[in-house]
Amino acid sequence: MSQKQKIHILGGGPAGLSVGYYGKKKGKSISIHESSKYIGGNCRTIQIGDYRFDTGAHRFHDKISDVTNEIKQLMGDHLVEVHAPSKIYFNGKMIDFPLNFQSVIKSLELSKILKILFENAFNAFKYQGNYENFEQLAYAKYGKTLSDLFLINYTEKLWGTEANRLQTTISGDRLKHLSIYTVIFEMILKNFKSKHLEGAFYYPKFGYGTIFDKMANYIGFENIKLDSKIVRIIHDGNKIKEIEYENSNSSQVEYVINTLPITSIIKMMEPLPSDSLLQKAKSFKFRNLKLCILTLDIPFVSKNASIYFPEKSNPITRIYEPKNRSHRMAPEDKTSLVIEIPFTLGDNIDCMNDDEIIDMVKSTLTKKKLFKGSDVIGSKLFNIKNAYPILEIGQEKELRMLIDYLQSFKNHQLIGRNVEFKYLHTHHIIWKARKLIENLES
Repeated sequence: MSQKQKIHILGGGPAGLSVGYYGKKKGKSISIHESSKYIGGNCRTIQIGDYRFDTGAHRFHDKISDVTNEIKQLMGDHLVEVHAPSKIYFNGKMIDFPLNFQSVIKSLELSKILKILFENAFNAFKYQGNYENFEQLAYAKYGKTLSDLFLINYTEKLWGTEANRLQTTISGDRLKHLSIYTVIFEMILKNFKSKHLEGAFYYPKFGYGTIFDKMANYIGFENIKLDSKIVRIIHDGNKIKEIEYENSNSSQVEYVINTLPITSIIKMMEPLPSDSLLQKAKSFKFRNLKLCILTLDIPFVSKNASIYFPEKSNPITRIYEPKNRSHRMAPEDKTSLVIEIPFTLGDNIDCMNDDEIIDMVKSTLTKKKLFKGSDVIGSKLFNIKNAYPILEIGQEKELRMLIDYLQSFKNHQLIGRNVEFKYLHTHHIIWKARKLIENLES
């Protein structure tokens, strides 16, 4: 594309803002089209009174040095390194996550410990090849007993489907280079800590969403159109020519970078693609989240970054305490909790009203003695749409066909978790945005 061509970015979440940020750095003309009243997508920081919280348990990990350095430069002294571990709540005890063998053996009876050791000794003699699904990956890394206790139930609760139907990629980097042997090695060499067992990450002083606020400020809000829901993407079979908004206004476009959910984009195309592609798009689903916010009249609940709940009977998957990321997220003598409850449209959680969900959350957590009911001084519930793309096995070919169709238009590129239908972390999205802009230049 030429330097004079304007880049129209559809979606003002992490992917769209990252593309806009790098595009602006390269001197390109940028226009971001966001359907809501806010930028940041599912990586926003919301403030209510003296409390700040993120729309997800986001942390910035130093996985790609160039990206880390970029964010450090962008945020300046507002980005700090935090050391806060994560835990699994199991039978009234806190177990290290990622799994730490010392922590596990303190929480299980001898028969289960021996079974875990036997299964993993047996695994040592098995070929460790490619795994067809997440269940196979978990069993190969930890054995069946340990996986069923802590990984499989949690995974099925989070994604809303059986672990043997989910792609291995749902684990992100969490199980990469990690097995029972790394945690036993950590136990033997008590001073050794693998990078998977450390609770170190970067976090902005005033919430994770401020990373994307800074990007938006750099891009310039005059280049960001809020309340601009796109309903049609008009093409001539070769190029995208025009985008039409819900209010019937439209914009001519020269180059389009699309971050919207792939299931939505397919239905927006004008003319529509083949019936076959439309049917394939219908098979792709997302998992949504209820975020329950509790403000508490106590200085803290724990010192952990996140606490996970693997048991199936408990609809809560994870809680996090914003104050453990930055003390500026709550008053000194008070704290807050963000509780995540995954749901699918039409299920039992979706059919509950806000008060019922809040009461259920308070009852569940007070029974686990994390705080007392009298400690709660406020509550609010938020819906997070399309929080996780459900990555089922056997969909790779259909996904490739959808992506190939959308990228067959010469002036149309795709980036982001919801359009690529991948479980991408922030650092990876930012890296991909930089590469995309570099490729456009070349």
